[in-house]
Amino acid sequence: MSAIRAILAKEILDSQGHPTIQVSLWTDDGFLVESKIPNGSKALAHEAQPLIDNDPEHKSGMGVLKAIELINQTIASQLIGKDPTQQEQLDKMLIDLDGTELKSQFGVNTIAAVSQALFKAGAAVSGMSVYQRLFEQYQLVSYLKIPTCIFGLVNGGKYGSGNLDIQEFLIMPASHIDYRVSLEIEDGIRTNLQELLRARGAGYSTGILGGFTPSLQKNTDVFDFITEASQKTDYILSRDFFFGIDSGAENIKDRGKYSLRDKSTAYSDKEILDYYKNLKEKYNVTYFEDPFATQDLELWKGFTADLDGSAKIALDSITVTSTKKIQEAVQNKYGNAIIIKPSQIGTVTEAIQAVKAAKDAGWSTVVSQRSGETTDDFLADFAVGAGADFIKFGPTNRGEAVEKYNRLADIYLEIEQQMLEGENMDQTNPQDPNTNPVATDATQPAAPAATQPTTEVNPFEVAPETPAEPVVETPVAPVTPEPTAPEQPLTLGETPAPTAAPPIAGMGMETQPPMNAPAATPAVPAAPVIEPAVAQEAINSTLAEISPTIETPTEAPAETPAEPVAEEPAKPAV
Repeated sequence: MSAIRAILAKEILDSQGHPTIQVSLWTDDGFLVESKIPNGSKALAHEAQPLIDNDPEHKSGMGVLKAIELINQTIASQLIGKDPTQQEQLDKMLIDLDGTELKSQFGVNTIAAVSQALFKAGAAVSGMSVYQRLFEQYQLVSYLKIPTCIFGLVNGGKYGSGNLDIQEFLIMPASHIDYRVSLEIEDGIRTNLQELLRARGAGYSTGILGGFTPSLQKNTDVFDFITEASQKTDYILSRDFFFGIDSGAENIKDRGKYSLRDKSTAYSDKEILDYYKNLKEKYNVTYFEDPFATQDLELWKGFTADLDGSAKIALDSITVTSTKKIQEAVQNKYGNAIIIKPSQIGTVTEAIQAVKAAKDAGWSTVVSQRSGETTDDFLADFAVGAGADFIKFGPTNRGEAVEKYNRLADIYLEIEQQMLEGENMDQTNPQDPNTNPVATDATQPAAPAATQPTTEVNPFEVAPETPAEPVVETPVAPVTPEPTAPEQPLTLGETPAPTAAPPIAGMGMETQPPMNAPAATPAVPAAPVIEPAVAQEAINSTLAEISPTIETPTEAPAETPAEPVAEEPAKPAV
């Protein structure tokens, strides 16, 4: 049995420059994993609460030094010696240690950072990647695929610069589109949109989530600009991609009414409903996230009933990744899709339960980034392993998003390799009448990449129990594994150059686990970065007691091969 040897937390920065938590975890068989937790916006009253210092002398009061001390001084001692593969048991321990409904004692950020580190460690010592462990242990889906992407091209509301009211303007590649082609669609449209905004003098700076923040007269002008930008590509609206919005409705409701620059006066309940319906009819918007404030539950129910499954109505502010609130939303038919943010609820176990609650109800799941992201790629593995229908990581022009998209590209190749080896896993998705409502266009899918490794799956529906037979249009040459580098001894004081290693053993591993790792090559060895901060005074004595001395073995002299013994050739038989 593997055991946790040491845990160390430290303060790092998120994508907005705000402090957040990094947790490093060592196991007794030589693995090191790191978890970098993202920050969200201001927590709602019914949402799990983060632990923030509120010290004006440090990071404008947004520091997390209290959480760091809590992990290093209290939580670590409770976990050292425990088996990291016992995720549910260890998550329950974290919840019980906190003892509050909204995690206000330890903070949801504290608990999430530790829980995700535990899950990564459990995967590493089991010789699996994070997505493989999720897939095999929890079986939320019957086969693996890359979820459909949702890209935020334009930011407004609290993510913009006072330019627009709607929080995010989104594009969604159609459900049949291959993951690699999805990235091509986003890149082509985003590049042309930037040139178009520059030419029109509309402004093309970027917002908090990386989308453009143009100054336009109306919110609907964004759809016109994106449509024009797409016409300079090979991709067609309502065939290859569709529009979506994240309204962030809590921020557009003032004094009981909704306010948008599209109209000089405030919108009544009926008028805001009609506004969204018009977006669906005129621009084929097929994804609406948080279109109404959390208290306007009748508007949620009415809008969901009116659209009758022709679009996704995604809940975030109402459900906050809580299983209990998801079940309430399902019972009252407030929508048909759920935003999942693992760090929003705390433990990985609770996030998995939230996904399961949505899937059991037949609702779609959208694994989403947060406003203060990090370069941790856990979210990509979680989305694939938990069988998410959609991912929402932002545009491909931000480092924290690029890490996740690149991780998805690695997973894509691993699924492709599994296909070539005869395992039944799927990547591409079929045409979906909900995301492709124009029948004449829907029958003509966009030209895919030269080779598509898998058969088609519909991400707008509950995954079928038995995937279709794979369709191979062009023979794909088998991937030749790269030779495995020889195992090198490693001491705890060294810092090897970081090298990303694929999580499937035998697929070109370029790095080796520590000397005392299991013989089988682990799929996702922890990033071998051992911080000098291990010597921090707070944990000096602990690490001194538990750190073994690993001596580098001396090389044995090469043996001189024995002289070959010449044998007389045998006489031929007569």
